[in-house]
Amino acid sequence: MGKNQKRESGFLTPEEVGAMLRVPDRRTLQGKRDYALLKTMLGSGLRSAELCTLDVGDIQSYRSQPVLVVNGKGGRLRKVPLHPEALEAIRAYWRAEGRNGADPTEPIFQTLGKHGPHEAGRLTYKAIRHLVARVRKVALVRRRVTPHTLRHTFAVSLLDAGVDLRTVQDLLGHASITTTQAYLHTSDEKKLAAIHILGFGS
Repeated sequence: MGKNQKRESGFLTPEEVGAMLRVPDRRTLQGKRDYALLKTMLGSGLRSAELCTLDVGDIQSYRSQPVLVVNGKGGRLRKVPLHPEALEAIRAYWRAEGRNGADPTEPIFQTLGKHGPHEAGRLTYKAIRHLVARVRKVALVRRRVTPHTLRHTFAVSLLDAGVDLRTVQDLLGHASITTTQAYLHTSDEKKLAAIHILGFGS
C-alpha cells in the first residue's frame, strides 16, 4: 500500500459516509438507534469510551444551542455542539424505545434488551465497534472502518472546511495540539502544499 492509500484509509469520503448512513432501517428500533449513534459519532467526533458514558442529562443547552457535556480523557470536561439532525435522530430513537428523555441518569444509547424489557443496558465499546463494522460491511465500504475512523472523519471534515486547528483540538478533547496536528496530513493535500506558494527567499 502506497503513501496516498495509507493517507486515505484513515477517514471516510462523503460518499462512504452517505452509504453508511443509509444502512440503518429507520422503521425499526435498532435502525433508529444505529442511525442516531452514527449521526452523533460523525457529527461530534467523540471517542467510543465517551459515547458509552453519555447520559440523557449530558445533552444540555448552551447559548440556545444543544451541546453534549463530555467527560473526556483525564477527566477533562468539554462542551461539544450537537447537530440538530443528530438530536432529532436521538429523540426519534427514544420515542421508539418508549422513553421521553426525562430521566437524566439514563444512558443516551442502550442495548436493545431483546431478552426482556428489563435487560436493556448501556452500550459498550465492543458493541459500538461491532455496530460500525456491520454497517461498513452492508454499505460495501471496502476500507476497514472503526469507531476511530468516524472520529477521524469528523476532524478531517472540519479542517477541510477551514476550521482552525485550536478549535478542532478543543472539540476532540486533545490535551496537546500536537495530537490534533496528526490529522492535518490527511485532510487536504492543498494545505500541505500551501506553504510553497509563498516563495520566501526565492
